[in-house]
Amino acid sequence: MTNVLLPAPYTTCNNKVSIGLQAMFNQFPQAEYTYAQELCFIVAIQTYTYQECGCVSPFEWSTRYIVLPGTTTVIHASLCNTSDICYANAADRFRSSSSIARIFASDCNQECSINKFLIKLSSIAAPTSWYLNDIKNFVESVSTIPLSSNWSTTWSSDIQANYVGIDVVCESTRVETYTQQASISVVDVISNVGGQTGLWMGISFLSLMEIIEMLYRLIRYQYHRIRRRLQQ
Repeated sequence: MTNVLLPAPYTTCNNKVSIGLQAMFNQFPQAEYTYAQELCFIVAIQTYTYQECGCVSPFEWSTRYIVLPGTTTVIHASLCNTSDICYANAADRFRSSSSIARIFASDCNQECSINKFLIKLSSIAAPTSWYLNDIKNFVESVSTIPLSSNWSTTWSSDIQANYVGIDVVCESTRVETYTQQASISVVDVISNVGGQTGLWMGISFLSLMEIIEMLYRLIRYQYHRIRRRLQQ
Protein backbone atom coordinates (compact mmCIF):
# COMPACT_ATOMS: atom_id res chain seq x y z
CA MET A 1 0.00 0.00 0.00
CA THR A 2 1.37 3.40 -0.99
CA ASN A 3 0.35 6.74 0.53
CA VAL A 4 1.31 9.86 -1.43
CA LEU A 5 1.09 13.12 0.53
CA LEU A 6 0.74 16.60 -0.87
CA PRO A 7 3.90 18.73 -0.98
CA ALA A 8 4.28 22.13 0.67
CA PRO A 9 2.37 24.25 1.54
CA TYR A 10 -0.29 21.60 2.20
CA THR A 11 1.97 19.34 4.30
CA THR A 12 5.49 19.41 5.74
CA CYS A 13 6.53 16.17 4.06
CA ASN A 14 10.07 15.82 2.74
CA ASN A 15 11.74 13.77 0.01
CA LYS A 16 15.07 15.60 -0.03
CA VAL A 17 18.11 13.58 1.00
CA SER A 18 20.34 15.59 3.33
CA ILE A 19 24.13 15.67 3.06
CA GLY A 20 24.53 13.44 6.11
CA LEU A 21 22.06 10.88 4.81
CA GLN A 22 23.69 10.91 1.38
CA ALA A 23 27.08 10.31 3.01
CA MET A 24 25.70 7.07 4.44
CA PHE A 25 24.12 6.06 1.11
CA ASN A 26 27.43 6.60 -0.71
CA GLN A 27 28.98 3.75 1.27
CA PHE A 28 26.62 1.29 -0.40
CA PRO A 29 27.13 1.72 -4.16
CA GLN A 30 25.26 0.03 -6.99
CA ALA A 31 21.93 0.59 -5.27
CA GLU A 32 19.28 3.28 -5.34
CA TYR A 33 18.16 4.76 -2.04
CA THR A 34 15.53 7.36 -1.24
CA TYR A 35 14.71 9.51 1.76
CA ALA A 36 13.33 7.76 4.83
CA GLN A 37 12.39 9.51 8.06
CA GLU A 38 13.67 6.67 10.26
CA LEU A 39 17.09 6.70 8.60
CA CYS A 40 17.20 10.49 8.86
CA PHE A 41 16.70 10.29 12.64
CA ILE A 42 19.35 7.57 12.96
CA VAL A 43 21.87 9.77 11.14
CA ALA A 44 20.88 12.75 13.30
CA ILE A 45 21.37 10.77 16.53
CA GLN A 46 24.73 9.48 15.34
CA THR A 47 25.81 13.02 14.45
CA TYR A 48 24.85 14.34 17.88
CA THR A 49 26.54 11.37 19.54
CA TYR A 50 29.77 12.07 17.67
CA GLN A 51 29.70 15.71 18.74
CA GLU A 52 29.20 14.74 22.38
CA CYS A 53 31.35 11.60 22.62
CA GLY A 54 33.78 11.71 19.70
CA CYS A 55 32.46 8.35 18.52
CA VAL A 56 29.16 6.83 17.38
CA SER A 57 26.94 4.02 18.58
CA PRO A 58 28.42 0.59 17.78
CA PHE A 59 24.92 -0.80 17.23
CA GLU A 60 24.43 1.50 14.21
CA TRP A 61 27.76 0.63 12.63
CA SER A 62 26.47 1.28 9.10
CA THR A 63 26.02 4.97 10.00
CA ARG A 64 29.64 5.91 10.57
CA TYR A 65 29.93 8.62 7.92
CA ILE A 66 28.43 11.82 9.29
CA VAL A 67 28.35 15.53 8.52
CA LEU A 68 28.17 18.02 11.38
CA PRO A 69 25.54 20.80 11.15
CA GLY A 70 26.74 23.84 9.24
CA THR A 71 29.53 21.93 7.48
CA THR A 72 29.91 19.87 4.32
CA THR A 73 32.86 17.72 5.42
CA VAL A 74 32.17 13.99 5.67
CA ILE A 75 33.68 12.47 8.82
CA HIS A 76 34.47 8.77 9.18
CA ALA A 77 33.62 8.34 12.86
CA SER A 78 34.95 5.56 15.04
CA LEU A 79 32.66 3.24 16.97
CA CYS A 80 32.27 3.67 20.71
CA ASN A 81 33.10 0.78 23.00
CA THR A 82 30.04 -1.15 24.09
CA SER A 83 31.07 -0.57 27.71
CA ASP A 84 31.05 3.21 27.18
CA ILE A 85 27.68 4.66 28.22
CA CYS A 86 28.33 8.02 26.58
CA TYR A 87 26.63 7.07 23.31
CA ALA A 88 23.56 5.74 25.13
CA ASN A 89 23.25 8.89 27.25
CA ALA A 90 23.64 11.08 24.17
CA ALA A 91 20.86 9.18 22.39
CA ASP A 92 18.58 9.59 25.42
CA ARG A 93 19.24 13.34 25.53
CA PHE A 94 18.50 13.62 21.82
CA ARG A 95 15.15 11.83 22.14
CA SER A 96 14.07 13.87 25.16
CA SER A 97 15.10 17.33 23.91
CA SER A 98 13.15 19.08 21.16
CA SER A 99 15.77 21.83 20.93
CA ILE A 100 18.50 19.30 20.07
CA ALA A 101 16.23 17.66 17.50
CA ARG A 102 15.56 21.02 15.85
CA ILE A 103 19.30 21.48 15.33
CA PHE A 104 20.32 18.00 14.22
CA ALA A 105 17.05 16.70 12.72
CA SER A 106 15.42 19.82 11.33
CA ASP A 107 14.87 18.17 7.94
CA CYS A 108 13.62 14.81 9.23
CA ASN A 109 9.98 15.27 8.30
CA GLN A 110 7.58 12.59 7.16
CA GLU A 111 8.12 11.11 3.73
CA CYS A 112 5.93 12.40 0.90
CA SER A 113 5.54 8.84 -0.35
CA ILE A 114 5.08 6.01 2.15
CA ASN A 115 5.11 2.33 1.23
CA LYS A 116 3.49 -0.06 3.68
CA PHE A 117 3.79 -3.82 3.40
CA LEU A 118 1.00 -5.66 5.14
CA ILE A 119 2.29 -8.79 6.85
CA LYS A 120 0.13 -11.74 7.83
CA LEU A 121 1.58 -14.65 9.74
CA SER A 122 0.38 -18.21 9.35
CA SER A 123 1.83 -21.56 10.23
CA ILE A 124 1.47 -25.19 9.21
CA ALA A 125 3.39 -28.35 9.89
CA ALA A 126 6.77 -27.78 8.30
CA PRO A 127 8.55 -28.92 6.35
CA THR A 128 5.95 -30.52 4.13
CA SER A 129 6.42 -34.03 2.83
CA TRP A 130 7.37 -33.03 -0.71
CA TYR A 131 10.33 -31.00 0.65
CA LEU A 132 11.84 -33.83 2.65
CA ASN A 133 14.03 -35.28 -0.09
CA ASP A 134 15.38 -31.85 -1.05
CA ILE A 135 16.18 -31.08 2.59
CA LYS A 136 17.85 -34.48 3.01
CA ASN A 137 20.10 -33.87 0.01
CA PHE A 138 20.96 -30.38 1.23
CA VAL A 139 21.80 -31.51 4.77
CA GLU A 140 23.98 -34.34 3.52
CA SER A 141 25.84 -32.02 1.13
CA VAL A 142 26.79 -29.57 3.90
CA SER A 143 29.58 -31.01 6.00
CA THR A 144 29.11 -28.57 8.88
CA ILE A 145 25.65 -29.89 9.78
CA PRO A 146 25.94 -32.74 12.32
CA LEU A 147 23.96 -35.88 11.54
CA SER A 148 22.56 -38.38 13.98
CA SER A 149 24.14 -41.81 14.24
CA ASN A 150 21.14 -43.52 12.68
CA TRP A 151 20.50 -40.81 10.08
CA SER A 152 20.18 -43.30 7.22
CA THR A 153 17.08 -44.87 8.76
CA THR A 154 15.52 -42.02 10.76
CA TRP A 155 16.32 -39.03 8.54
CA SER A 156 12.64 -38.32 7.85
CA SER A 157 11.67 -38.07 11.52
CA ASP A 158 14.87 -36.14 12.30
CA ILE A 159 13.98 -33.52 9.73
CA GLN A 160 10.43 -33.22 11.06
CA ALA A 161 11.69 -32.83 14.62
CA ASN A 162 14.74 -30.59 14.13
CA TYR A 163 14.19 -28.42 11.06
CA VAL A 164 11.89 -25.48 10.45
CA GLY A 165 10.74 -24.33 7.04
CA ILE A 166 10.00 -20.67 6.35
CA ASP A 167 8.25 -19.52 3.18
CA VAL A 168 7.71 -15.88 2.25
CA VAL A 169 4.69 -15.72 -0.04
CA CYS A 170 3.21 -12.68 -1.76
CA GLU A 171 -0.45 -12.73 -0.85
CA SER A 172 -1.49 -10.48 -3.71
CA THR A 173 0.16 -8.67 -6.61
CA ARG A 174 -2.32 -5.81 -6.35
CA VAL A 175 -0.92 -2.49 -5.12
CA GLU A 176 -3.21 0.07 -3.51
CA THR A 177 -2.18 3.70 -3.90
CA TYR A 178 -3.76 6.50 -1.87
CA THR A 179 -2.88 9.93 -3.25
CA GLN A 180 -3.75 13.20 -1.56
CA GLN A 181 -5.16 15.90 -3.80
CA ALA A 182 -5.74 19.54 -2.99
CA SER A 183 -9.47 20.21 -2.70
CA ILE A 184 -8.89 23.91 -3.43
CA SER A 185 -6.29 25.08 -5.93
CA VAL A 186 -4.87 28.58 -6.39
CA VAL A 187 -7.41 29.29 -9.13
CA ASP A 188 -10.22 28.16 -6.83
CA VAL A 189 -8.99 30.48 -4.07
CA ILE A 190 -9.01 33.48 -6.41
CA SER A 191 -12.43 32.51 -7.70
CA ASN A 192 -13.80 32.14 -4.17
CA VAL A 193 -12.39 35.50 -3.08
CA GLY A 194 -13.87 37.18 -6.14
CA GLY A 195 -17.19 35.44 -5.65
CA GLN A 196 -17.45 36.34 -1.96
CA THR A 197 -16.52 39.99 -2.50
CA GLY A 198 -18.97 40.19 -5.38
CA LEU A 199 -21.71 38.62 -3.28
CA TRP A 200 -21.28 40.62 -0.08
CA MET A 201 -19.71 43.86 -1.31
CA GLY A 202 -20.84 44.05 -4.91
CA ILE A 203 -17.23 44.25 -6.07
CA SER A 204 -15.92 42.23 -8.98
CA PHE A 205 -12.30 41.70 -9.92
CA LEU A 206 -12.67 44.25 -12.70
CA SER A 207 -14.12 46.78 -10.25
CA LEU A 208 -11.21 46.17 -7.89
CA MET A 209 -8.72 46.86 -10.68
CA GLU A 210 -10.59 50.05 -11.55
CA ILE A 211 -10.35 51.20 -7.92
CA ILE A 212 -6.60 50.52 -7.93
CA GLU A 213 -6.25 52.45 -11.19
CA MET A 214 -8.24 55.36 -9.75
CA LEU A 215 -6.03 55.50 -6.65
CA TYR A 216 -2.95 55.41 -8.85
CA ARG A 217 -4.22 58.30 -10.96
CA LEU A 218 -5.09 60.37 -7.86
CA ILE A 219 -1.66 59.80 -6.35
CA ARG A 220 0.01 60.63 -9.63
CA TYR A 221 -2.05 63.81 -10.01
CA GLN A 222 -1.17 64.98 -6.50
CA TYR A 223 2.49 64.20 -7.10
CA HIS A 224 2.67 66.31 -10.26
CA ARG A 225 0.67 69.11 -8.62
CA ILE A 226 3.06 69.30 -5.66
CA ARG A 227 6.04 69.13 -8.00
CA ARG A 228 4.79 72.09 -10.07
CA ARG A 229 4.32 74.15 -6.92
CA LEU A 230 7.85 73.45 -5.80
CA GLN A 231 9.22 74.45 -9.20
CA GLN A 232 7.40 77.81 -9.05
